[in-house]
Parts: sequence; C-alpha cells; structure tokens
Amino acid sequence: MAMNYTVLQFGEGNFIRAFFDWMLQKIGDATGEEHRVFLVQPIDRGRVEEIAAAGEYHVLLRGYQEGEYREILDPVRVVAGGTNPFTPEGLMAMYEAALSPDLRVVTSNTTEAGIFFEERRTPHNYPSLLAAALEKRAAEGLPPLHVVPLELIENNGAVLKECLEKYGKLWNYGPAYFSYLEGCTFYDTLVDRIVTGFPAKEAAEVFRKIGHEDRNVTAGELFHLFVLQGDKSILDVLPFHKAGLNAVITGDRLSFYRDRKVRVLNGVHTASVPVALLAGVEYVKDFVEDPRFAPRLRSLVHDEIVPAFSDDAEAHQYGDDVLERFRNPALEHAFRSIALNSVAKSNTRLRPTLEGYFGKFGELPPILTECIAAMTELYDCDGVKDLPGGPLELSDHRQLRGRSLAEMTDGFFPGLSPDLRAVLLSRLGELRRVK
Repeated sequence: MAMNYTVLQFGEGNFIRAFFDWMLQKIGDATGEEHRVFLVQPIDRGRVEEIAAAGEYHVLLRGYQEGEYREILDPVRVVAGGTNPFTPEGLMAMYEAALSPDLRVVTSNTTEAGIFFEERRTPHNYPSLLAAALEKRAAEGLPPLHVVPLELIENNGAVLKECLEKYGKLWNYGPAYFSYLEGCTFYDTLVDRIVTGFPAKEAAEVFRKIGHEDRNVTAGELFHLFVLQGDKSILDVLPFHKAGLNAVITGDRLSFYRDRKVRVLNGVHTASVPVALLAGVEYVKDFVEDPRFAPRLRSLVHDEIVPAFSDDAEAHQYGDDVLERFRNPALEHAFRSIALNSVAKSNTRLRPTLEGYFGKFGELPPILTECIAAMTELYDCDGVKDLPGGPLELSDHRQLRGRSLAEMTDGFFPGLSPDLRAVLLSRLGELRRVK
C-alpha cells in the first residue's frame, strides 16, 4: 500500500528542514497529529533520497533567549519519502505522492531564483512540476491545498500562483485545473531564522550526544519567526499556536514584517560591514560586543532605523532581538561574506532608513551616514581593498560609475531627491576629509 502523505515539499536544503519541517515535528509533538512529508528535488541534483532513507535527522539550535544562552538538539522524523522528479520513475513517484488523499499542504524553498516561468513543453522547474501535479489532483477531484512557499521573494505566493496559471495556459489544461487553483489557498510568507547548515567543527560532539552519526544534522539559531499573509484556515491544518511557535497569520501586515526585517536585521548587517572591516573586525559577534561599536550599534537601531520606520514597541523589541541574535557565539557570520553585493544591498537595506529619517526629521541619520561614508571608503579602490584582516576583492566594484565620492554615492543610492543628495554629499565630504 502506498504511503499517504500530508505535505508535498519542494526542496530539501538546510533551511527548510531546520525551519518548516522542524515546526511540523513540534506541532506533532504538541498535538499528536502526525505529518508525513514527501520531498521533491527542485533541480536534478540533490540529497532527497539520502534524507528520506534516513527517516530522521536532528536540528541543533543555539543562541540567547531572554539573556540566557541555550542549546537544543531536536530530532525531526516527519520526512516519510522523496524523489528526484527528473527521471521518469521519479516523476511518477511525485505524481503518486501528490494524489495522497490526506495531502493538505505544499511548501517549498527553492532559492530566490526557484520560482520562474519558462516556455517549455515538459515539467522542468518547481512551478512547472507543481502545475503538473495539481492538474492530476484536479482531475481526480481531490481537495484543494494550502500552498506555502518560503522563497525570499516579495509576494512569493502570488508570484507562484501566476506561474501556475501560465503553465496551465501553455499546456492547454482544462477549466478543472484553473478552478482547482482558485480553490487552493496561496500564502505570501516571510521567514526569519539564521541557519548555518552542517556543524562540521562540532560534528563529533553532536554525534556523541545523538548516539550515532547523523550526516543530515543541520544547525541554526533559536530565534524563529514565520509570517503568513492569508486565510487563517491554515491553523486548522498547521496549528502553530498549539506548539508555541512564533508564527503570525496576518491579513494585510506582511509588508510591515518584511520592511522591519530588511531595515533592521539586514540593514544593520550591511551598515556594519565597512565599519567593521576597516577596523579589522571580521565577525559579527565580535563587532556587536566590541565596546567601541556596541553603543553606537544600539543607537543606530533604536534612534535611527526604528524611528524612521514605525517607532512602536514591537519594532523596538525586534531590534533588541536582532542585537541579541548577533551575539550568538555559535553563528560565525563573516563580514566578508555579508559584504558580497554591497552596492545593491545598500540601496535595498539602507536607503529606506536614509530617506525615511530625512523625510521625518529633516536631517540625516548621523550614525547611518557615518556607515555610508565608511562604505564609500571601502569602495575607494581599484577593486581590491587592503584591510587589516587581509585584502578584500569587491566583486561588484564594476557597478560603480567611477571613484569620485559623488559617483560612488549615486552608485549606492541612484535617483535620490536633490535635497537629500545635496545634504548627504556635503556630509560625506566632511566625514571623508576628517579621515
């Protein structure tokens, strides 16, 4: 008799296993409801068969919680099967799993580039594989599903649904398919947990605690936040609240949580990069605990980023959570990695605070402006910057249209309002001359 699955999951990477599948296990532990996940590789190479065959893996969670450092090692036993759909046999196995009578949820984490439409006649990527599977469910008259993508793109649920509609039209699916899509509940989501993957340095000790070797163990931080924008009926299938999970079901506030994460967590990361590297500090944990920088970092969060955004208690608490997360000694976040693509990241992560603060208070955010000045200093080179910790090759240096201060500033923040640009350039010039 074939296994009857409850969740069809595209992607078997570290993040989704340490986030969504871990949550499924917690829900099962709290309620006694068993979830059975069928893994589908979204590309032709992956580790689905190995993970499915193991039947269990562990999630190592470490970090500060209410000021106390904690370490948890949780077993996860929800993965019940899986396949590589890029073989004829694997594709049939996916179809069979998709026809499970108990199936209620589709989830995915196929990277930011995983949700796209391409005119091809056969299933070849995540949306096309899902479209083919849902067409078969529609033909069988099976219940519609809750579709919960985790990809870090804006409006991920809506974008995925649009791709499914395009494949249905391309492949001439009948009205039943499109009616089925309308019956499904699509969620736009935001996920927040730092997952570092296999803990190679501590593997021997982790295996000792488990009692056997687990090559699928994955590590991350204790903090987690899952925001789903859409119908609360998902709680009938996945009662996050019964397991004490930090999940928020919202009708229209996903943009608030997304902006908050981008401005605070991602913004602090990007703003810190040039200051830290120019000072010879290579890791985030060391930077946030350095007495030269810690007070100014708190001020950046609570006096500049949050006030420019909302300045409510919830946003300030999130700021405190972020700074506590950055102190986590188990997470080796290297500034050299965070520095990748800083030109694009600055415009996405720092610009909203720069413009919001200037618009609200009529002046520049002082600490953020100093960070921007440091960023221009970091990029004031021929593409390789000599730093105390060794040279850094700036892979996106070519995006800047020259090396004058004005050209660099326009490269980081193209199209600023004339008033803001003039004030910013004047202050950056002062800061660079002081140095």
